[in-house]
Amino acid sequence: MLDGLLPLVDPGAVFAVLFLLVLLGPLAAERVRLPAVAGLILAGTIVGPNVLGVLGRGSFIVTLGYVGLLYLMFQGGLDLDLDGFRRRPADSLAFGVLTTLVPLLGVAWVAVRLGLSAPAALVVGAALTSHTLLVQPLVARYHLGRTRGMTATLGATLVANLVALLVLAGALAAARDAGWGFWVLFGLALTVYGAAVLVLLPRLTRWFFTGLGQDRQVRLTYLLSGLGVAALVARLVGIEPIVGAFLVGVAFNRFVPSGTLIAERVQTLGSSLFIPAFLVATGMLLDPVAIATDPATLGIGAALLAATAVTKWLAAEVSGLVLRASGPERRLMFALTVGQAAGALAAVVVAQEAGLVDRRVVDAVVLVILGAALLAGAVGERAAPLVEAPEDDEAPLGTRVVVPVSNPATVEGLVRVAALVAAPDSGAVVSVNVQPLGAEVGARRAVRELAAEAERVALAAGAEVVTGARVDASIVGGVLHTIAERSGTAVVMGWKGWASGREGLFGTVIDQVVEQSPVPVLVCRPGDVVDGGRVVVVLTGDDLSPAGRRGTTLALEVALRAARQAKVPRLVVTDRDPAAVRPALRGFGVPEDVQVLGVDRVPAGLGEELESGDLVIAAVPPTPAALRGEATDLARSVPAHTVVVCVPR
Repeated sequence: MLDGLLPLVDPGAVFAVLFLLVLLGPLAAERVRLPAVAGLILAGTIVGPNVLGVLGRGSFIVTLGYVGLLYLMFQGGLDLDLDGFRRRPADSLAFGVLTTLVPLLGVAWVAVRLGLSAPAALVVGAALTSHTLLVQPLVARYHLGRTRGMTATLGATLVANLVALLVLAGALAAARDAGWGFWVLFGLALTVYGAAVLVLLPRLTRWFFTGLGQDRQVRLTYLLSGLGVAALVARLVGIEPIVGAFLVGVAFNRFVPSGTLIAERVQTLGSSLFIPAFLVATGMLLDPVAIATDPATLGIGAALLAATAVTKWLAAEVSGLVLRASGPERRLMFALTVGQAAGALAAVVVAQEAGLVDRRVVDAVVLVILGAALLAGAVGERAAPLVEAPEDDEAPLGTRVVVPVSNPATVEGLVRVAALVAAPDSGAVVSVNVQPLGAEVGARRAVRELAAEAERVALAAGAEVVTGARVDASIVGGVLHTIAERSGTAVVMGWKGWASGREGLFGTVIDQVVEQSPVPVLVCRPGDVVDGGRVVVVLTGDDLSPAGRRGTTLALEVALRAARQAKVPRLVVTDRDPAAVRPALRGFGVPEDVQVLGVDRVPAGLGEELESGDLVIAAVPPTPAALRGEATDLARSVPAHTVVVCVPR
C-alpha cells in the first residue's frame, strides 16, 4: 500500500520527519537511559533506507549531515581555550601524539591479524585514529572548555586529524605509485592553507567586524560563510574538510566570546539543527540486517571497535594522569576522542576505490562508527556533570569589560572606551543599567534606549556586547554583583571630572567601587567623541617610581590596547627628560616607536600638545592626596577630551 510513497521525497515531509526525530529521539533515549547521541543515531537507523525506508539518503539529508559534521569540528575550534593552549602547548602535543600513535598502531595491528594487507591496515588505523567531537555539546553545556584536560583534548584533535590525514595520504600515494612531487605539493598546500586560515583570516575578520559587520545577523552569516569556504578550499587542496572546519573555528575563536548573544546563536544553531541532523544521517548508513546476517562483518567490526576503544581509553588515561586530571575529566577526554563519524567512513571508501579494502571492511567501519558514538555518548553523559568547571582567574583584561550606564549623554564615550579595551581580546562589553528598588515602570523605555545605544557603539568598535538592567539595593551593589555574575575582568566607571570635599576622591559611588572591586577600574570622564585622535599617556615622576608601578603598568596596557584597536598613533607626555624616561618605558614593554614628549608641567602644559579627538590616559597616583589633585587638574585642563584614570585592583 505504501509502494511509491516511501521514501518520502516531498521537502516539507522530509523536513517534518527529520525534526520529529530530532525532537523525539533524545526524549525516547532518555526514557531507556541511553545518551541523546544514541537516540538520534538509532532513530536514523530505524527510519532510514535499510529498515523502514521512511527517509532516503537524498541530497537534503546528506547535505545537512555533512554540514553537521563540519559544525561539530567548527564548534570544537570555537571552544578551544586559546590562552590555555598557548600557556601549555605541550599538553595538546603530548596527548595528540598518544591518542594518534597508540590507536594507529593498535588498530593497524588488529587489522593485519584480521587478514588485511599492511597498506590497508594503515588506512583503517588512520581512519579510526582521527576522531570527531561528538560530545562537544556537553563540554559547551557545562562550560568545561577551559579545563586543562579539555584544552589538551581540543588541541590534540588537530594533531590527531592531521597525522591521520598524512598517513592516509601516504598509504593512498603508495597504492597509486605517486612520486615525491605529490608530497611537495601536498606539504606546500597544507602550509599555505594553514597560514591563510590562522593568520590572514583573523585579520580579515577584525576588519569586517569593525566595518560592514556591525550587525549580529551579518556577523553570524559571515562565520557560517567562512566555515563553508574553508571546508571547500580544504577539499580542493587535498585536506580533509573536517581539519579545515576545526582550523577556521580556531581562527574565529576570539570573535565569539562565550556568554554573548552571537555565541548563543552559534551554539543553538548547531545543537538544534546541524549536529542532530548529522547524527540522524549517520544512523541511516547502518544496515542492521546485513550486518547481523554476516558474521564476518560483525566480527571485523567488533574487533576494530574493541581496538579503537581500548587504545583511545589508554591514551586518555595516561595523558590525563600526566595532566593531573580527575577521573571524570579523564573519562570525558576519552569520550571526546573515541567518537567516530562520516570522516572515518569517507577514508575507507576512498581506500575501497583504490582497491585496498573490500566492501566488508567498509560495512565494519560503519558498525564501528555506531558503536563508538554510543560509547562516547554514554561515557560523556555520565562524566561531564562530575567535572569541575574552572575559574576565570587568568582571563585577559578585555575579556569582560563591565560598563554601568545611566546617562544618555555619556553612553557613547564610556562604551567606546570599554570597547577599545575589550576588542583586542575579542572580548565583550557588559553594559548594565542599575535601577534602585522601587524604580518606576516608565524607566524601562529609557533602559532599552540606553541598551540599544551601548550595543551600537560597541559593535561599531569591533567588540561584542551584552546589555541588560538589574534592580539592586544600591548602585554600588549592582555594579559589584554584575562583575561577579558576568566574570568581569575590568570595569569602566563614568566620572564628572571632579569631586567635592565630602565626596572623597572620585565621588562616593566610584570610590566604593574602587575599594571593593576585584578587577581594575577605569575611571572615565567622557569628552567629545572624534575619530582619528591619538592615544596620549600622561606620566609624572611619581608614576615611574616603584610605588606607582602598578598603576603605570595598567595605564600603558590600556593605552596600547586602545591604540592598536583604533589604529592611531601613541604618545607619552611626561614632565621628565624623554631620554631618561625611554629606558623606564622599555621596562614596561612599551615599543620603541612610541613617541615620548617632555613638557615643563603636567597637566598644565598638556593642553597645548593635544589634538582634536585625543584620548588621554593617566595612571592612578600612588597617594590619595596626589590622586585628588592630579586627576582633577588633568580633567579640568583638557575639558574637551576623554580622560581615563586607571586604578589597578
